[in-house]
Amino acid sequence: MLKAAAAEVAKRQSTSRLSNAAKSLNGIFAVNKPPGISCTGLLDYFKRNIGRNSSGIPFAAHYERENELRKTGKKVFRRKYQLDLRVGHGGTLDVEAAGVLLVGIDKGCKLLNQYLTGGKTYMATGRMGVVTDTRDAEGKILEIHDTKYASCDAVQQALPQFIGDINQVPPVYSALKVDGKRLYEYARKGEPILASIRSRKVHVEDIRLLYFNNSLNQHWGQKVALPDDIADYFVSGRYQWDSRNGSKMQVGDMMAPYCNSPDLPVFQLLIKSGGGVYVRSLIHDLGVQLGCGAFMASLVRIAQGPLRLDRDTINPEDLPYIDRKM
Repeated sequence: MLKAAAAEVAKRQSTSRLSNAAKSLNGIFAVNKPPGISCTGLLDYFKRNIGRNSSGIPFAAHYERENELRKTGKKVFRRKYQLDLRVGHGGTLDVEAAGVLLVGIDKGCKLLNQYLTGGKTYMATGRMGVVTDTRDAEGKILEIHDTKYASCDAVQQALPQFIGDINQVPPVYSALKVDGKRLYEYARKGEPILASIRSRKVHVEDIRLLYFNNSLNQHWGQKVALPDDIADYFVSGRYQWDSRNGSKMQVGDMMAPYCNSPDLPVFQLLIKSGGGVYVRSLIHDLGVQLGCGAFMASLVRIAQGPLRLDRDTINPEDLPYIDRKM
């Protein structure tokens, strides 16, 4: 009886100390978001581990859990943790996107707005010849086009039209809210969108073509190598190309197995933009302009404001973690 009471007192004192320690955490840091996890899922990991919460787990285990929930299509239930720690992010990245993500802790959350309107720099890979419903490699194929006339010169001539203040229609599969619901909620359920998706004015500071290669082996520029972990995910992981697929691609198929088909011309863009720009839509609209369709195959945010991926970010798995029980 006395042992149980003493244990309960010790537990309360320990929880109180942890709670006070967590509440003293304030500020902003930049994390290298890996592809394959949502921003919300990443924040859930920080809530588990910052402040040494009793429910903390290694990032690899958390990542696998989020992936499994995503594969099954189940709604992710996110529990409330014992330590009430406010955590937020500035500038959403899609699940399959990677790179700089700003995270605010407690009072730092209020400072995130200062970075939302600042400049962002992306390196995007696009593929020509296919239009998907999500405008990236995660969706269903809507259209298949002939790409024999796709060329580097055509891309170079089209890009200036997308620099400056442009009108852009957000993708249906996005977190933008319409009538109180996010667009992807309508799309996933096949529900009609109650209000029209209006185009919005956004600002693109600059776009540069870094690399181009088509099925005729006509190439231009130098292909930029992605960081190893990101390259593994996009090239030999989720979108690994199986030559046995051949040219079996049809309208209605999922795009992922065909994303890295050598029959689809590939290009890389360096994009500097303001807030609110959907790179998926930018590449889709470029494909429309070229008349051959295009979708985004990968996206890495390499800078947000003054913070750069190569010098200012930490990896989630590098956050302190102690295997503990309370």
